[in-house]
Amino acid sequence: KPEVFKPIVFALAFFHALVLGRRRFGSLGFSRPYPFSGGDFSVCASVVKNYVEARDVVPWSDLRYIIGDIMYGGHVTDAWDRRCSATYLDHLLDSKLLEKKTDFLLAPGFRAFAHGTFADARAHVDHGPADSPLLFGLHTNADLSLLIAEADDVCEGVRELSAEGTSSSASSGTAAAARESKMQSTLTELQMKLPFSRSSQDIRAKAADMSAPYTIFLVQEVERLNHLVSEIKRSLAELELGLAGALNMSPAMDILAGHLHANTVPDEWLRACGQMGPTGSYNRRPLSTWYADLMQRDRHLVDWGKDPNGRPPSVWISGLYNPMGFVTACLQITARGKGLALDSMTVSTSVLPLFQDQVTEQPEEGAYVHGLFIEGARWDVESACIMHSFHKELHSSMPVIHLKGVTAKEQTKVAQQSNVYMCPVYMTTARGPTYQFTSHLPSSLPTSVWTLAGVCLLMQAV
Repeated sequence: KPEVFKPIVFALAFFHALVLGRRRFGSLGFSRPYPFSGGDFSVCASVVKNYVEARDVVPWSDLRYIIGDIMYGGHVTDAWDRRCSATYLDHLLDSKLLEKKTDFLLAPGFRAFAHGTFADARAHVDHGPADSPLLFGLHTNADLSLLIAEADDVCEGVRELSAEGTSSSASSGTAAAARESKMQSTLTELQMKLPFSRSSQDIRAKAADMSAPYTIFLVQEVERLNHLVSEIKRSLAELELGLAGALNMSPAMDILAGHLHANTVPDEWLRACGQMGPTGSYNRRPLSTWYADLMQRDRHLVDWGKDPNGRPPSVWISGLYNPMGFVTACLQITARGKGLALDSMTVSTSVLPLFQDQVTEQPEEGAYVHGLFIEGARWDVESACIMHSFHKELHSSMPVIHLKGVTAKEQTKVAQQSNVYMCPVYMTTARGPTYQFTSHLPSSLPTSVWTLAGVCLLMQAV
């Protein structure tokens, strides 16, 4: 049945090209790297052949399941990436593919190949649209993100080579003296700006009820920050003594000195605040920006700690080292108030037409949070829905978001609405393991548009 087999295999080949090409866009394409190969395509083509020959009617749902969830899906470990690949197959493996008179397109400006030889199929591909993020369903800004990532990689390579050259020529004296002078200057600056350790006992003394979820979370967040500050203080003090000659320079000191010289965040500091996981660092900021963010987080907790029985009018959720702990506290309050089990609760979100400085107090139910950014799209305040990004605007700020606890059953009803995009919320642009919870964003376009565009909310856009 070549009239059936050829279009389906061509669509399958296009799907294979999509999942391979999408990887080059980094986390915007897929949250994690996957080892798709030509073997996946060959096996799936054999499956298609067997099904087409054995059935009078093409079992589209079976093919989509086998290809998307078993063959290619066997590589995909992230649920959001699986949703993306499934969306591709929902569009490509459709009965319209086999209709003789149809305006069905595999991608903008690209029709399926149905009749002819292999050479004809290659000519059809060669005369297809030029390579562009639009073919993948991404915004044209994805090219800009790709170029920035490539430039960062080049700069990182140059920095590493420069550091090796400086190390090998350290005996000349001039380069070594300049490097040590820069490290000493950075070390002194960091020590001067380092926040004081905050007393969690003061918060406990002011708290009217230490069993209150928000109070418990605040104490835990302060203690986590104290642990980080203590680690930074200890490591900087050791390095200072090492540079002064009072201590022998250990391998750990050399590594820290290298980070200070390169303006990168040491791994030990990232582990202390939970920004280092099994797959590596989740942080995407240079040391200078990361340290400024640390001081801002400290000020936010100090202001909150002045009245631990209440909350700021809007909580800076991006400034919390354990944002999911705050969300859980919000769910606990709702569950206790309604007499529900905590494991039956999930988070629901709604975007307000207000920004942080326009909010004066927290709501009676749930919590107001701010500090989130949207990637892959933008939020239109007037229409109260997500829209396509402006050109060259990679990330845009979100208004205040209202978090509320709802039952899983209520959440399912929301998820089934065709005009609500289930948007993953991540801590950083690393995505993947930094996933926190799901937000619900109204849309005037089909939600598959935003799925293929890789739209998500981020707590740290830089």
